[in-house]
Amino acid sequence: MQVITPGHNLSGFPDMPDCPALTPCMFCGVTVGAFFLAPRHAVTDVHDRAELLLRRGRVLILYIDGLGYTLYNRSHLPFIRRTFACVSARTAYPPLTQPCMASMLTGVWPDVHGVLSRRHHRVAVPSLMRHPGAVLVEADSALLALEREPLLTLPGPGEDVDDAVLRAALPIAAGDAPLVIVHFHGLDDLEHGCGDDDGPLRAKLRQLDDAVRALCGVFHGTAILCADHGAHRDGGAGSHGAFDYRDMFVPYGEAIL
Repeated sequence: MQVITPGHNLSGFPDMPDCPALTPCMFCGVTVGAFFLAPRHAVTDVHDRAELLLRRGRVLILYIDGLGYTLYNRSHLPFIRRTFACVSARTAYPPLTQPCMASMLTGVWPDVHGVLSRRHHRVAVPSLMRHPGAVLVEADSALLALEREPLLTLPGPGEDVDDAVLRAALPIAAGDAPLVIVHFHGLDDLEHGCGDDDGPLRAKLRQLDDAVRALCGVFHGTAILCADHGAHRDGGAGSHGAFDYRDMFVPYGEAIL
């Protein structure tokens, strides 16, 4: 059985009943692996904290697709590190965008919300998007069927997918929408070629740090920075979806702006 921590895959542990320090990860009634010590934070915290914070004011969720916790720790992200001081959070299994995003926005795991793979899109329980005035800024397609449609974007001349998302999100963040969710896709797109090797990803990470800085500069309220899953190198390409520490742990942080 695979056993993971936020920084390592482990081996040589006894079976679950003999080691109370192991916390199982369940999927459809099957134990897919175990965490060594119970994770203190999870991507479901995004939903739970946003629900609480919305009672006090506006909330901005900055969602960086594919930013694993180990990549976050290795990368030069000066504004994000200084502003959010992220901790590690476990994500959903399988660590794929649709199941993990659904867990972030609903506060429950895939067995409950019903999004079990990339092929599933309809969420079976209420999400943060049920709140009046909530806005989700996406790239060019809706990944989940939620209570309201996302704002879709297309890159203009000289832009990439994240430039387009930022351009659309800035006036909304500066406005009065109570909940703004901004989903940056570009890092995950690049990782499918190189995994979590921060060298080829350096320019993209710098761009994302600048984008987060720009949004935080126009928003007043509480910001949550989070990710859905990480990635790892698998042969000649990048991959995610395994019970692997690089896929299963992501950064989570909050800041009052």
